[in-house]
Amino acid sequence: MFELIGSEASYLRSLTVAVSHFFASETLKQTLSKTEHHILFSNIRHVMAASEKFLTDLENRLGECVLISEVGDIVLQHCRRFHGLYVPYVTNMMYQETLIKQQLHFMYALKKLESDPVCQRQTLKSFLVLPFQRITLLNSALQYFSILKHTIQSVFCPFVKRCLAFRDQRFVVEDHAEFITHVTVKTLNTEILGLPPNSFLLHLAESHSGQPTALILVAQTK
Repeated sequence: MFELIGSEASYLRSLTVAVSHFFASETLKQTLSKTEHHILFSNIRHVMAASEKFLTDLENRLGECVLISEVGDIVLQHCRRFHGLYVPYVTNMMYQETLIKQQLHFMYALKKLESDPVCQRQTLKSFLVLPFQRITLLNSALQYFSILKHTIQSVFCPFVKRCLAFRDQRFVVEDHAEFITHVTVKTLNTEILGLPPNSFLLHLAESHSGQPTALILVAQTK
């Protein structure tokens, strides 16, 4: 769930570059006709606005409870809008590709824009393909969440709640796993996820209880 929110935030940042740096470029507009400009960027501004609203709803859910157990309902709320925006965008991609290959007269202006540090060495083409990649990833993620939903509800959340009950009192061993073979630690983008600064994810791939366990922990210091 956190991966979905974090990746959506990253996706939105890239879309913002595509819109504010490339779409809004007056230099690029001067080298293209209005029709060519529309073919190149399609409805990417509206796709960005949809991502912004989607991310806001996901972050609001995170704000309600750090133990997110469901996001499918949020996706369903956005499905109609996603369909109305992504279908035309993806359909237009073949024309995008043709325009970039055939219309060489704007390539100088484009290369200059791509050299800007804000692009982080990425081409316009890599930005334009993002919506297609994102909608595909979102579909795969929802299928994955559906499969793991029962595990998350029956194992992850109760385990975290039990541990939280003991945080301010004393240390209690709830579970353990063989170190290093079955123990991994992952850093979290705490700013995006709205978590305390020293939060991290602890994953026990094969624990003493016989079940995989995931915990979000917060340390007092870095």
